[in-house]
Amino acid sequence: MNATATATAATIGAPSALGRWTGRACDLAGLMLVAMAVLIGVEIAVRGLLGTSTLVADEYSGYLFVWITMIGFAQALQEGAFLRVDSLVQRLGRRGQAAADLVSALTGLAVAAACTYATAVLLMANHRFGTVSIQPSATPLWIPQLVLPVGFAALCLLYLLLLHAAWRRLRTATA
Repeated sequence: MNATATATAATIGAPSALGRWTGRACDLAGLMLVAMAVLIGVEIAVRGLLGTSTLVADEYSGYLFVWITMIGFAQALQEGAFLRVDSLVQRLGRRGQAAADLVSALTGLAVAAACTYATAVLLMANHRFGTVSIQPSATPLWIPQLVLPVGFAALCLLYLLLLHAAWRRLRTATA
């Protein structure tokens, strides 16, 4: 973990309730990954042995994949694992690094806020109209989509913490 990632983890890490939540959510994502592997394994076995399909493995594996990804975003941000151009940022002084982190947090917050809004609108529309998947399970789509606005809202909170920390560093940093 580089210095910026260490600072990110320290800013929004284990001491905060949100940091503990992302850790537990990451554990849940691991269990979902196991469930997805079991589901795919059962599908393979059923197809190989019985020549038929469960008719839900593909659909539900996709839902689990989205849930795992959304849950993992918060943990990745907390751990400083999102893609960054650290080779450029590290060449800047302390003030320049703080300014880059401020711009990065503002950009991330804007994108996460827009995604929170858009996915919440999608979720509410699918719930209101009773939209279901086209698969044989006819799963109400608001159920697998529930993680989207929740996950993006968690990212918003984490970006707000990063923004606050970057602002504090920018105010106290010397060139």
